Amino acid sequence: MVTGMMKKIYCILLILTLILSVVGCSEQIIKDSIEKQEVKLYYSSLDNSKIQWVTRSIEYSNDMEKYTNTMKALINGPYSSDMSRSINENTKILSIEKKNDILYLDLSKEFLEFKLDINQVNSVITISNTLNQFKEINGVKIRVEGKELISPKGEPYGILKEFDLSDEKSIVIQLYFPDENMEYLVPYKKNVELKEGYKLGKKIVEEIINESERQGYDIIPKGTKLLDYSEDKGIATVNFSKEFIDNYIGGSVGETMTIYSIVNSLTELENISSVLFLIEGKKVDYFSHYEFNKPFTRDESLIKSIQ
Repeated sequence: MVTGMMKKIYCILLILTLILSVVGCSEQIIKDSIEKQEVKLYYSSLDNSKIQWVTRSIEYSNDMEKYTNTMKALINGPYSSDMSRSINENTKILSIEKKNDILYLDLSKEFLEFKLDINQVNSVITISNTLNQFKEINGVKIRVEGKELISPKGEPYGILKEFDLSDEKSIVIQLYFPDENMEYLVPYKKNVELKEGYKLGKKIVEEIINESERQGYDIIPKGTKLLDYSEDKGIATVNFSKEFIDNYIGGSVGETMTIYSIVNSLTELENISSVLFLIEGKKVDYFSHYEFNKPFTRDESLIKSIQ
C-alpha cells in the first residue's frame, strides 16, 4: 500500500519536473530570441533650425518589430530639454511593411496636426533618417490613413532617402506685414534657405528687415541692423542698431505695426512666447508711445482675417 503510494508520488514529481523543465527551456528560448540594439532617434531643436539625434536601446524579436519599436521610441520623444518632439504624441502606427528594401509606413491622422509647415518638414526628416539608418533599408514612404503624405508645396514626398543634415534646407516661414491702410497685419509666407545650426528666429528678423526694404513697407527704420539675436526660456531678445530709434518717422499706428510685425512673426515659433527689444545692447525705456523695456507678447487682434 505504502509502496504503491510512493510510486504515484514519484510519478507526479517526475511529471512536474518534466513540465517545469519544458517551461524553463521555452522561456530561455524566448529570452535568447530577443535582441537589443542601440538606435539613433532624430529630433528637431527647440527653434526648428537643426536636426539632432540621441541614442536609445530597443528590444525586438524580428525585423518588423525592430522598425515598429524604433518608431514608437521616436514618437515617445527625445527626453531632452534642448530638443522638441517632432511627431504628435497621439500619432499611432497603423502599419509598417517592407517591400524589397523600402519601408512603407502608415500613420494615423494625428500625425498631420502641425502648427507650422517647418514642423511637418522636420518630422519627415526625423522619420526618414531614423528608419534609413538600418543597412537593409534604402528608402521610406510615409502614408497617413492610407494616403500618401503631401508636402507643404502640394507635392507627394515619394520615397525618402536619408537627408544630409549638413546642407542648407528650404523651409517656409510666416511673416507679418501691415496692410495698405496700416490697420492690420497680414500673414506673408516666404521660402528661405536655412543653414544647419542657424537660428530660425534670427532668420525671421533678418527677412523682415529685407522685405521691409525690398517691398517698401518702411516698418523697419532705414539703416537698421540686427546686431544680435538670442533665445532663453521662451523669450527672444532682438538687439537692433541705434537706427531703429534714430530713423523712426512713423506715428503711434506705424509703431504698432513695427513692433508687432516682429513679435507676431517670432511667436509663430513654438518655443517663443514673447520678444524683448534692445538697442545697441541696452534696454530703452520708451519707443515713441510704447513702454519698451519689457517683453512683448503676441497680439492676435492685429492679424487680418483672410477669407
